[in-house]
Amino acid sequence: MTVLRGFAITIASGILFSAVGGVAGYAIGKMLPDYYRTVFRIPPGVSIDPAQAGLGLGLTQGAAAGLLCGLVIVVTVAWYNVRTGERTATEESGQ
Repeated sequence: MTVLRGFAITIASGILFSAVGGVAGYAIGKMLPDYYRTVFRIPPGVSIDPAQAGLGLGLTQGAAAGLLCGLVIVVTVAWYNVRTGERTATEESGQ
C-alpha cells in the first residue's frame, strides 16, 4: 500500500462517516428535539436549535470515528502486507 492510498482511505472514511453522522444527528435533532437538551442538561430557558446542534455533533463525532476507522484499516493492511512479505521472502530463500 502506498502512502497516497493510505491517506485516501483515511480521508474517504472520515468524509463518509462524517456525512452519515451529520445526517443521523440532524435527524435526531428534528425527530427528538429534547434529546440534546436532556443529554447536555440545557435549561429550558436557553434557546437552542436541536437540529443544528445534532448536525454539528454528528459531523464532528462522525469525522473522528471515520478517521480512526480509516487509520485502523490502513494499519491492518500495512501489517498484513508486511507479514505476507516476510513469509514470501522466507519461502523464496528456502528457510
